[in-house]
Amino acid sequence: MTRLLMSFLLLPACLGLSNSAWAAWGKFISTGAGTAIGTPSCAQVATKHVVCAIRSGKYAVMVNEFNGTSWGSWTTLGGEVSSDPSCTSDGSGNVICAATDITGKLRWSLFNGATWTTPALVTAALYSAPSCANYTGGQVLCVARNAAGGLSYTLYNGATWSAVKNLVTTAISHPSCTTDNNSGVICSLYTKAGVTLVNRYANGAWEGFLNLSGIAGGEPDCTSMNQNGNVVCFAKGYASGVYGNRFFGGAWAATRWGGYGAMSGTVNDNAGCISHTAGLLVCGATAVTDNAFYANVWGGSSWSGWSKVGGSGTGSPACAPLATGKVVCVMKTLTNLITSIVGP
Repeated sequence: MTRLLMSFLLLPACLGLSNSAWAAWGKFISTGAGTAIGTPSCAQVATKHVVCAIRSGKYAVMVNEFNGTSWGSWTTLGGEVSSDPSCTSDGSGNVICAATDITGKLRWSLFNGATWTTPALVTAALYSAPSCANYTGGQVLCVARNAAGGLSYTLYNGATWSAVKNLVTTAISHPSCTTDNNSGVICSLYTKAGVTLVNRYANGAWEGFLNLSGIAGGEPDCTSMNQNGNVVCFAKGYASGVYGNRFFGGAWAATRWGGYGAMSGTVNDNAGCISHTAGLLVCGATAVTDNAFYANVWGGSSWSGWSKVGGSGTGSPACAPLATGKVVCVMKTLTNLITSIVGP
């Protein structure tokens, strides 16, 4: 991975235990029974209210709710899927979760804070998991890789989905998309040789792919900093370390990206990161060395450094804000159940 330092990333030396960080996190609690595969996805509904989804062992999407203290029961939505789900707030109090159906169509359902709609299909020919993000109030953009290696995308306007359109590129990963909280959606993907490409959807159109270089593996993970259009995209490097690259908002140009900086660590998969307060971030990851959950907090001027919180899991965690200055992070355990923890 290109090791360009940026003001956003100050490099901790290694994954290490911090007693103060440990004290800031609660205890791991079970989310309930339900065998899971793949990577979970979570989104905030309201203060202290989060929903999460994951692919079940029977290739369906399971969903569950967290009220800030405890979980409900995992509920299976109808239909069979071939990918992990992607969940996002629509900016109007609802959450949309979508996955690729076994037919290649987009299978989606909306949660209105109390109930889920019956899953429905959007005609498409998807070749990866989708990544969905809030565009503007009530609107959601979902993007996935297509069979030709380009991207397919569709926009939900609060009532219906647009016809799927295609964007020409050469993708070797599924995309990771996030709102920039500034009337735009930024998507990242890996192309040939692990090089990172990014594109922004704004004012009803894509603004063009930018080449951010690097040599990345796994899948990208992008999240808004909820501040002036800033977005950070994280990647796992070839040596299993975590790297981040920050977009500073404004004009869509490569010069507005800071360049990849190393966050150290040796992780099973990419970090899962979220903004819990404007301009601040919380990242979670599981370590290769002991499979424990580690956390790293961006406080606005520096990182706390990776701190061992505990537990035992695999893959990339998913985190969502609780609108209380804290987040809830979920991860898949070694026995394919889902556990969660609140912090920091």
